[in-house]
Amino acid sequence: MGNLARQASYNFALTYVGLLLGFLNIAILYPRVLPDDQFGLTRLLVSVATMAGAFAQFGLDNTIVRYFPYFRDVARAHRGLLTLVSGVALAGALLAMLVLGLFHPWISEVIGDKNGLYDEFGLLALPLVLAEVFFLVLRGYSRSLHRTVPPTFLREFLLRALQTVLIGAQAVLHLPFGTFMVLFTATFLICTLGVVVDLWRQGERLVPTASVRVPKRLFQSMTRYSAYTVAASIASVVLGSLDQVMIGALLGREALAQVGYYAVAFNFGAVVSAPMRALGQLAIPMVADAWKRRDMPAIQRMYERTVSTQFTIGGFLFLMVWVNLGDLFTYLRPAFGAAYGTAIIISVSSLLNMAVGLNAGIITMSRNFRFDSASSLLLLVCNAVLNWFLIQRMGIVGAAWSTLISLALVLGVRVWYLWSRFRLWPYTLRTLWVPLLVIVVGVGVTQVHVSDAAWLNIAVRSAIIALVYGPLVVFLRLAPEVTDRVRALFAR
Repeated sequence: MGNLARQASYNFALTYVGLLLGFLNIAILYPRVLPDDQFGLTRLLVSVATMAGAFAQFGLDNTIVRYFPYFRDVARAHRGLLTLVSGVALAGALLAMLVLGLFHPWISEVIGDKNGLYDEFGLLALPLVLAEVFFLVLRGYSRSLHRTVPPTFLREFLLRALQTVLIGAQAVLHLPFGTFMVLFTATFLICTLGVVVDLWRQGERLVPTASVRVPKRLFQSMTRYSAYTVAASIASVVLGSLDQVMIGALLGREALAQVGYYAVAFNFGAVVSAPMRALGQLAIPMVADAWKRRDMPAIQRMYERTVSTQFTIGGFLFLMVWVNLGDLFTYLRPAFGAAYGTAIIISVSSLLNMAVGLNAGIITMSRNFRFDSASSLLLLVCNAVLNWFLIQRMGIVGAAWSTLISLALVLGVRVWYLWSRFRLWPYTLRTLWVPLLVIVVGVGVTQVHVSDAAWLNIAVRSAIIALVYGPLVVFLRLAPEVTDRVRALFAR
């Protein structure tokens, strides 16, 4: 786990630099440069592509990670695995693009935005789907090679940086909106091409299909696994996207603007959950290897450490968002104030997700992956049903409550399953210190108001949180990995 923490630090740093760029783009630049409905369209197209791409890649992202140990053979190009998964990815992407193209008129009618923007530009979702499918599949392949930093750099940093440049150019040059949307789509294609180039530089090549060697029993096992884990793959990437698509479908002619408001709120939750993405990219292949060896003590250690690390860091980040949110919203247009309560609820959802560590990954990589598929399907169904009722009654806040309720239900079920089936349990009485510290420190710091200048309030409150929460985490050893790394830094 020490090795995991060292390698994950690169992903963590890239993820947070990317989050700062993402916040700059989504919360400040896009809303200032684009009208609300045009901004909402960019978010809706990404959500549609994310959902379609998750279906179209047939669960390959997890399948590659789980079965790569059985293909690992550098001399034989890993038995042609890259060729096999690339062919399946291409077939899935083309199928998804065909369906979206055929149903475009119907989808446009459902969205029904007042300016007809989705009808005019919705087909740009097709190249976005192609980019998304291949990025997910090739990222899974890179993770299996323990090359997690390049995909993180491309998706978390480079994509946001390119879009920062694009929105800056839009502000200065006043490009036609159609030109802007084509360039916006190109940023995703560029990042996917970057993964291809990185794998090529590492010597990974497509081989003739005749060279692909997959034993029949292994192929059947992979096919079953992919079929069962499609729901898990979808749930891992589309929860927020499903909310945005349903907001776009259910809130009438102003729906695109509401999608934009929700996207800003969801961005705050992404700040809290970013460490989970950084740790998961490296840890899940290690879990797959541990399952192959039937090394339950190693899995227990990873479970404990990821829970303590994620929950502790997530508590700190949640505090930063919670106590500073009011001042952060002063940098947005007044209309975005509708997203304040939504941002709080989404941030709580993200903290809850952080508190369970790698439990979904542990189940997915095990022989009991069918349970993860069933629980992921339950998550999607609960989220969709609750969205249907709550969005129409409560607007975007209803979507946030739907996410929180669905996650709380399914995460609780997964924690119970790992204990009842494998006797894996990551919590101790010490874990209770994290929510206690979050509540006590948060309630106290929210009372601090030193100036009418929002930036100064943010700086002072953030400093207080760091000076109080950080030392307490170290003193109480709430996250051994974090504590050890902090002490090592001071020892230098």
